Amino acid sequence: MDDQDEYLFRIGAFTPGTIPMERLAKYMTSLARLFGNDANVHLDHIEEGSTMPVLKVDVEAASKVSARIADLSRGEAANDARIGFDELNALLRDDNATGELRQRFLGQEMGAVVLRFPGKDLPRPLTFGPFTEPATFDGELVRVGGRDKSAHATIIDPDGRSWHGEISRQLAQDLAPYLYKGPILRVNGDARWERREDGAWHVTSLKINEFSVLDDETLLEVTDRLRKLESSGWSKHDDIDGYITALRGESDGLH
Repeated sequence: MDDQDEYLFRIGAFTPGTIPMERLAKYMTSLARLFGNDANVHLDHIEEGSTMPVLKVDVEAASKVSARIADLSRGEAANDARIGFDELNALLRDDNATGELRQRFLGQEMGAVVLRFPGKDLPRPLTFGPFTEPATFDGELVRVGGRDKSAHATIIDPDGRSWHGEISRQLAQDLAPYLYKGPILRVNGDARWERREDGAWHVTSLKINEFSVLDDETLLEVTDRLRKLESSGWSKHDDIDGYITALRGESDGLH
């Protein structure tokens, strides 16, 4: 349709004949996140030279897409548009390239640049580690076993994260009775940490030395109990200790 807005995204690496399909798919996924309005943005074709996907935007979404791009250029973008922008820069940096988004009108060959992607010119975030320090994790045991001299265990913490650790065969035997049984365990050991380019800390390895049983409640029961605390009205009581004691059945009532 001639009344569609047209955008060209130049990837300063590869050509249409050399870019791997999987790599192109990652670029297109991030472009879709940047543009939003999924039902109204279409890949028309890929132009020669540097790899340049040509995107067309239906007239009913043209003003919304234009506004998203303008907000990005001012640093005021919606979260999903900013995520798409950052993902494209990360892809370009990994491909040792830069990029740009152009808006092209009828009769123009290239159009005007509306967004630039520094890609490889972006400073890389500092990374730290790896280093080892004592660590403690609480959770439910969901795996234990191994075939070599060491064994491994996996626990799921209350946030749903999995922690995998190396254990001795003796510790594996001690842990086995608690597999899928529900009590919350506290494991202690030595974790090897590193901070990666995404700014988050990651455990690269974990050696578990000991454990203890915190409670005979399951993780699900604890989560449910915590969720009910707010609805119980405990915060309205002046004597919080007395209220908790009564809940435990350790007295005849509140004082």
